Amino acid sequence: MKKNFILAALFLFTLSAAAYADGMVFDPTEYPTINEIPVSKVNSSPTAGSAAKLPSNIKISSEIQSNSNLAQDAVSEQSGNFNNALFELDSAQVNIRNQLLDYKAKYQEVDTQYQLIKEQRKVLAKQIKDVEKRIKNIEKTKSNIRKTMI
Repeated sequence: MKKNFILAALFLFTLSAAAYADGMVFDPTEYPTINEIPVSKVNSSPTAGSAAKLPSNIKISSEIQSNSNLAQDAVSEQSGNFNNALFELDSAQVNIRNQLLDYKAKYQEVDTQYQLIKEQRKVLAKQIKDVEKRIKNIEKTKSNIRKTMI
């Protein structure tokens, strides 16, 4: 029984992990391309042939420097994109805060109107009760007068 339970739990765990990983697709277009520098085999022993290879080393170092410039440009472009995204988020936040202030002002205006109407309603309700009491008192006095007349 325990073995079946453990196997079922393991099966569910693997299914949930697979479902989670299914939505996570690697997209190579999201990452900047990096040009690889071809590495040539260089003899480490100093010989007469190494002097002949000196111009090719200069060529490789210029490629390395140009590729490092490309990498720096990619990093600066990426940081510029991040800065632009942060700026856009900041401006969106400012716009939303301005909207919030507008809504709060409208709410305050409606609330004051509501309080005013509520007070007017209380006054009118009190006046209605007073008039109804006067009418009842008049009805009572009329009925008392009729009783005394009979």
